[in-house]
Amino acid sequence: MSRFASFALLLALLAPLHRPAPAEAQGGNPLIRRGAELYDELRYEEALQTLSAALVRSGNSDADRATIYRLLAFTYLALGRQEEAAGAYRSLLAIDPEFEARDLSPRMRAFFRQVKEQWEAEGRPGVATAPPAPVRILHTSPPQADPGESVELSATLDDPDGRVEQLVLAYRQGTDSVFQRLDCEDRDGTWVATIPGEDVQPPLVEYYFEALDAQNLPVAARGDVAAPLRIAVEGADERVVTKWWLWTIIGVAVVGAAVTTGLLLRDDGGGSPQGTLIINVR
Repeated sequence: MSRFASFALLLALLAPLHRPAPAEAQGGNPLIRRGAELYDELRYEEALQTLSAALVRSGNSDADRATIYRLLAFTYLALGRQEEAAGAYRSLLAIDPEFEARDLSPRMRAFFRQVKEQWEAEGRPGVATAPPAPVRILHTSPPQADPGESVELSATLDDPDGRVEQLVLAYRQGTDSVFQRLDCEDRDGTWVATIPGEDVQPPLVEYYFEALDAQNLPVAARGDVAAPLRIAVEGADERVVTKWWLWTIIGVAVVGAAVTTGLLLRDDGGGSPQGTLIINVR
C-alpha cells in the first residue's frame, strides 16, 4: 500500500477524533448543519457536495464562512485531497488568523500547522482585503429530454476578477443518488458538458453548475445539491401521446380521407349528389 493510500486510510479511521462539535454547525444556513451531519456519518463525498453548496449560498456571515471552510478542510483531508484541504484552511485563516486546529490526531495537527506556517511566511494573504467581485453563472435549463438521448448543457460566466479556473457540471438521474461530476469544456467563453444518454431516464435528471477557483474551492453555483435544476424526461407512453407532430400527421391523414370520401360520394357520373357524409374530426 502506498504512503498516500495509507495516509487516507488513517484519516478515515481517525475521523471520529475530529468530528465537528454541534456548535460548529449553528448558523442561518441549514446546509452547514447538514454538511456537518454527513461528515459525522463519514459520508465524505456527500458532505463535500453539501458544504460546497453552503459556501456559495448568499447571506453567509463571516462566522458561517469560517465554519464551512473548517469543515471543508477536514472533509478534503479525510478524502486524501491535501491540496484542497490546504486551500480551505488558508481561506479559514484569512477570516480568523488566530484559529488553531485542535482535538485532532498528531499527524493532522502537523499538517494544518505546516499550512499555517507557510501562510504566515507569505504575509497572511487574504487578510483585510476587499472582498472579490461576485461570480455569476448564466445558464438556461432545457424543459425536457428524451430517454436515452444525451443532453448537452452550456453556460457562460460573469467573472469580473477572473477567479474561475474550472466549471463543473454535477448531475444525477432521479432524486436519490449521489451527484456525478463532469468538467466542462471551455469553448471560446462558453462552457459545455454533456450528460450521457444512459443517465437520461424518466422521470427526470437533476443537475447544477459549480465554478471553482485556483484552489479548487467553489466561488459560485447555478443550482446546488439542495436545490438542483431539473429536466423532465418523458416515459415511453408519454412520447406517443404528447408529440404534436404525430397528431398533426394523423389529423392531416383523417381530413384527407374525409375529402376523398366526399368526392367519391358525389361522383355518380351524372353530376348530382347521391348522399351526404358528415365527419367530425377532433
